[in-house]
Amino acid sequence: MKQEQSVENRKILSVYKQSIARYIRSVMALNGVKYSCMSEALADKGIVISEANLRNKVSKGMFPADLLIALIEILQVEQTALPAIIELIHND
Repeated sequence: MKQEQSVENRKILSVYKQSIARYIRSVMALNGVKYSCMSEALADKGIVISEANLRNKVSKGMFPADLLIALIEILQVEQTALPAIIELIHND
């Protein structure tokens, strides 16, 4: 892939990353969930991520799909997450 296409891909995907980050943060805020609680809930599933590392990943919207699914499951928003994230993407 040419570098210019790679740069263009990153630019386009940044909207997705920002929307995912906004969604996760908003659900956490609406439900009063702290990063420490999320980190503990992940640890209960055997996924060890420090509170600071999780905060960093969420703020950048940079985490693997499997971690996103785990966060959605922990926040108990399986039925609403994807439609809400897609709506955020299209409203940007």
